[in-house]
Amino acid sequence: MTTAFSTFSEPHAWLIRGLVEYGWRDATRSRLVPAGVFGGFDLSLMPGSQGREGVILLVPAVADGQRCHEDEVYSFEIVLTHNDQGPAFAVRSADCNYLHEFSYDPANPVWTAGYIHQALNEYVPGFVRWRLGGGELTWAQRQGVPTMDAEPCSASLATWLEQQIRLHQTLDSGPQQNWWTGGGVPGGTAHAPLGAIATMGNAAGTTHVRPEGMRMLDRPGAALSTMVWMHGIAACCAAVNIITTVALFGMKRPFALITSTVFILFVVGMTSIANRGITQYKECRGRLLPWVAIVYAGVVPVCFIGGLPVAVWAGMRWRDPRVKALRA
Repeated sequence: MTTAFSTFSEPHAWLIRGLVEYGWRDATRSRLVPAGVFGGFDLSLMPGSQGREGVILLVPAVADGQRCHEDEVYSFEIVLTHNDQGPAFAVRSADCNYLHEFSYDPANPVWTAGYIHQALNEYVPGFVRWRLGGGELTWAQRQGVPTMDAEPCSASLATWLEQQIRLHQTLDSGPQQNWWTGGGVPGGTAHAPLGAIATMGNAAGTTHVRPEGMRMLDRPGAALSTMVWMHGIAACCAAVNIITTVALFGMKRPFALITSTVFILFVVGMTSIANRGITQYKECRGRLLPWVAIVYAGVVPVCFIGGLPVAVWAGMRWRDPRVKALRA
């Protein structure tokens, strides 16, 4: 069989070549997707994991010329696995609640990339429209997307990719177009046949193993939630105070009524924002909202004595190198 590039004819190599042929750009070094293309791929995890952490796809959150600024970019992981039909590439994204398997056919090795390209071109714009319309994934939905048991690439391919990254070589359809060797594509055409082949396969039975950095945030995240809901209890007490004041004194205590009402409105608004921040905190993503949740739990006088240690603890975990590496 014709090699994908160099001396490599294995599935991972054909996946990379196929992505290039379908217009995906190499974003390994910059983590940025150039304007005018659908997405980019990141190979930085391939050498160290020998392919077990797979190829990362980066797709801007754009549909019909509109960008979902809350999400900006969606990350998809592609790993090699097996299902009942044979080898397949599993594509998953907790950001998009997405999990599908795409069969790998050695007789038409670039078709897998074509199927993936076709499926994401259909799925991502629809998901972005849903998000722009107010759709929101729950924490349970994000956690419900399982990881897959991944198979490695060859040691020689991992070493070759590491060398290219170290030499700042890009593998894409830009200045180095057709950087692979071997000429044409086996099977005659690089275009995917019509019709999706995505299937859940045996994904539902796979054990979900969460990264260490994300597990580190479980307990401080739960503590932040407790502090935020204690603020909510304080707001309920303020509501009872309003009812009691009106019952005993009518409207003769305007200052007490106004301050209690303002406090309730403040807590209700901040609780909504803080809960979104805690969700992002537990999922090891986001920048501003997790810090809003941390600060809100620690500096608001309602729970200052208990909230300050929790905020310090949560902030230290958020800045832990293992967590920062996962966020990056």
